[in-house]
Amino acid sequence: MLVAVMTERNGPAEEAVSPQATLVLYEDAQLSIVQATPPDTVLLKGDIDITNSPALADALAQVTARWGQVMVDTTGLRFIDVSGWRVLVGPGPRVPARPRLLNVAPCVHRLTQRMSTL
Repeated sequence: MLVAVMTERNGPAEEAVSPQATLVLYEDAQLSIVQATPPDTVLLKGDIDITNSPALADALAQVTARWGQVMVDTTGLRFIDVSGWRVLVGPGPRVPARPRLLNVAPCVHRLTQRMSTL
């Protein structure tokens, strides 16, 4: 399986501009999901596992429904399991369009590499 990961938006100039948080979509002891400016961008911070991956899917579906697409900045992720990875890399029942990943965290990159060898 091949997974495309977007690391830039519209070129190197935008990499230096970090999104600003505007709306908390979900927060628990492990994970914070924040809609940022620009509004089609979601910032993730913490750990994603089976306990909160449905909340991630709901948050991404909410942003996608409103803006037609979603960019996900994974810089703040420390851990992700397969349930969260599936939400991020592919369309599913809750998120009909594949999110575009920005600033791919090492944990996401490692899991993507491992899953692509299966």
